[in-house]
Amino acid sequence: MKFYDIRILILSRGRSGKATTPVLLPDYIEMLVPESEKENYSIQYPNPILTIPDSEEGLGRVRNWILDNFREEIIIMVDDDIKYFYCLSGVLTERISDKEKFLQILINTAVMAKDLEVCCFGYSQTDIRKYKGYEPFVLSGWVGCIIGIIGRKYRFRDDKYKVDIDYCLQTLLNERVIWIDSRYYAAQLRDNNMGGNSIWRTQEAFNASIESLKAKWKGCLRIAYVKTQVHISFTFKRRGAIHL
Repeated sequence: MKFYDIRILILSRGRSGKATTPVLLPDYIEMLVPESEKENYSIQYPNPILTIPDSEEGLGRVRNWILDNFREEIIIMVDDDIKYFYCLSGVLTERISDKEKFLQILINTAVMAKDLEVCCFGYSQTDIRKYKGYEPFVLSGWVGCIIGIIGRKYRFRDDKYKVDIDYCLQTLLNERVIWIDSRYYAAQLRDNNMGGNSIWRTQEAFNASIESLKAKWKGCLRIAYVKTQVHISFTFKRRGAIHL
């Protein structure tokens, strides 16, 4: 029997943000918050509160700090602004409201990824209406919102935006695959929420970050601007047979 060393963290980057994810997961799942805001979060949420230095600003630095400061082999980082978590594989889309079921899905995905010897795992980033029943698992693409890291082989880029895309591309370049369970999808508040990356967001900084990402991965990314949002997709396909 195998035992897995897993830590699950809800990432709250603070400054007036209203976290929605704690409602979806059991109260004993830890929240990681800026040091200066521990008291505020302790009042609002029953979860155990862990802290990160206020100086660690930006998503890339936060994720790297976590990898450096927690000993578990498998780290699952969950954004704090998830509104709903869906299962897409039934006849009808199911909204997962059972906290323990959501937790077990996270653990099961980590176990599958570990058994497959991949470094990175997560869930679908595609609109729930576009789920393909014949493709429940995907081996290339990118994950965010919920991202699982196994080991410490790679680092996140020191940036505030879209660092998960860069991490997934690093993994695909060197490992050839990541593990995406397309049967599940997390709907989040994203950039409309107060707090988090919105604290530091300026259009100029955001555009510069996107351009640097595009320059690093020439030919691998397609970037489209739709209203107030940017949509990023991969321009390459790497598929492998999955024998179930």
